[in-house]
Amino acid sequence: MVNTTFRKVFFTFRLAALALAPASHLSAQPTVTVLDSIVLEESGDNYLVLPAPVTPDGTGGYLIADYDQPRVLHYDREGRLIQRYGREGEGPGEWKEARIALPWGDDQVMVFSWDPPAAHAFRRDDGQFVERHSLKTVFESVVVDAGEVWLSGAEYTDRSAVGRMQLGDDGTEPVVGLPEEFQAGGPLGGIFPEMPFVKWADTLLVGFMPLPYLTVTDTQGEELDRFEVPVVRRRGHPGDPGAAIRETLGGGRYPDVFGLFSLTRGIHRRPDGSFLVVHFDLGTDGPPVSTEAMWVSVIDPSRSRACPDGRIPLEEGSHPAIGFEGDLLLVLDQVVRGGDAETVVRRIQVETDDCDWVPLTR
Repeated sequence: MVNTTFRKVFFTFRLAALALAPASHLSAQPTVTVLDSIVLEESGDNYLVLPAPVTPDGTGGYLIADYDQPRVLHYDREGRLIQRYGREGEGPGEWKEARIALPWGDDQVMVFSWDPPAAHAFRRDDGQFVERHSLKTVFESVVVDAGEVWLSGAEYTDRSAVGRMQLGDDGTEPVVGLPEEFQAGGPLGGIFPEMPFVKWADTLLVGFMPLPYLTVTDTQGEELDRFEVPVVRRRGHPGDPGAAIRETLGGGRYPDVFGLFSLTRGIHRRPDGSFLVVHFDLGTDGPPVSTEAMWVSVIDPSRSRACPDGRIPLEEGSHPAIGFEGDLLLVLDQVVRGGDAETVVRRIQVETDDCDWVPLTR
């Protein structure tokens, strides 16, 4: 089947000319190994158009929402489709656009939709709708911890980057404040809503696209640390991102803004306490949207040093979605092979045995 992803025109991102020199003295980056590629089952009735982040279901399978159609598809560990959730509309278990689906307890799946902003619970085994909780804010990233929901990005409630709530609450409690660069207004906050984060114990690590630094806070929002992962091979960031955006916008080519930076799209804490940070370099000569390069860096558990910029293999013209599973990075990609489209989930191991470790920039 030819997936409509490869026929649909989304946006055109042209790579802006911006020379950012890497640290040339570093020779060894993380070792990136593709352990396997799981081909996802698709048909004329069940297929992915614009996949959202891929989420492990806790039993070896994967949950994948779709930005471009109102459905969540559930696959087993072999890539077989085992269930679908949701449909288009405004009633119970219905939406127009969803961002992410997560396992909820042992027997439910929770779908977080953008339009409308809501959380929809379904029975995992038969796909039947259970209940819907309205949300008071639009979001980009969701973390669930002990039944508490943490949301970030997109719509800045009370000038907060990250907030928390219990499903059924009237609103979201602000936790992590917006960086000064966003509070000052201008193009940063309006163009870049994504703020990926990870939570463990009473600590959060938050990234602010397209700012170069990551922030460590406690669960009350008090900043504990701030650092940058050194740029070795990825595109990096100009010294004044706001000025670079304004200059590009002044040239009348809005899409070029997205080629100015390396964009932090994923942060994950591994079981050994180390962190994976994934950066995207966007750029293409024509639609659909593609990722020119994708990089993964490892931060050691002490958050004192990094092994930066291992390159993730991608198909030409790729527009991948990512996720994490234990030690592994998950990359969901749609590729054309022999005239047909396939959607695959690659399970990727990231090792640091031969790394050139460098201090984090503070």
